[in-house]
Amino acid sequence: MRILYLNRISCVLLLLCAAACVLQPVMADNGTFTIAYRGYGGRYIGDTIVFDGRNTYGNTVLLKITGVGLPAEGLPLSNLNGPAGTATPVGVDRYGMWKYVWYAANTPGLEKMQTSRYVFTATDSADPDKSASTFLSLEKPEFSISASPNPVRPGEYLMLTGHAENDITFAKITITDSSGKVVHTYTSPVTSSGDFSYNFHLNMDPGQYTVTVSNPALKAPFGTVISVVPDDGTQPVTTVMAPDEGSPFPTTEETLPAPVSSPGPTKSPVAPLTILAALGAGGVVAGISRH
Repeated sequence: MRILYLNRISCVLLLLCAAACVLQPVMADNGTFTIAYRGYGGRYIGDTIVFDGRNTYGNTVLLKITGVGLPAEGLPLSNLNGPAGTATPVGVDRYGMWKYVWYAANTPGLEKMQTSRYVFTATDSADPDKSASTFLSLEKPEFSISASPNPVRPGEYLMLTGHAENDITFAKITITDSSGKVVHTYTSPVTSSGDFSYNFHLNMDPGQYTVTVSNPALKAPFGTVISVVPDDGTQPVTTVMAPDEGSPFPTTEETLPAPVSSPGPTKSPVAPLTILAALGAGGVVAGISRH
């Protein structure tokens, strides 16, 4: 009887080990991490670009851009005036999918980009070794505008300079705040070579403002973003861009430094199955005991 009892215990232990091995999460070792973009490979600087991909490790995705005119450490997509080496965090849904809509025309510091090939890198927030990159060849559009200085303090002299190639004779300059309210409207003549400029003393409160240039002859308006900072030099809170309609989950963005700590434990959506397996094995034990 003692031998039979020991055999039953051995069978139970083997069943428990088998269940644990079969249902043990494998995402931490063999997960999927990807990045891709929607559309064709060549486009203008300032176009809206949708990036998406998979991160089955379940952690936040960190997005940054590197290339000509930008530091080698990379910059966050949401703010090209941000600290070098930082990234834009993007949430991951329960299926391991993520999505980020880059409203490039409203990105501070976009004037740093030049006609060139840029690298967009996604990294797992818990493990920098898990990353993926994609490439885009971008070129400056037929028109441009920049603000100097940027950031700017209230009372300082702000210079807006731009260029348009549609033989327009004037440019309408509109400045709106983060809520979309128009705070200033100016009109600037355009030279025969397409250059225009407008200078004024800034009298706006700290925050982020969008400068838009338009003309009936232009197919679409273009612009840039200026940051008005307090006299103490502290940066205003970065404007949060809303996701486009149809986004399967929120993609609220903010600029945060990339983590430098060692990789932590990853989430696993299949962990509850291991518990179920253990309960199922318990049922087997009860069945064997009754025999």
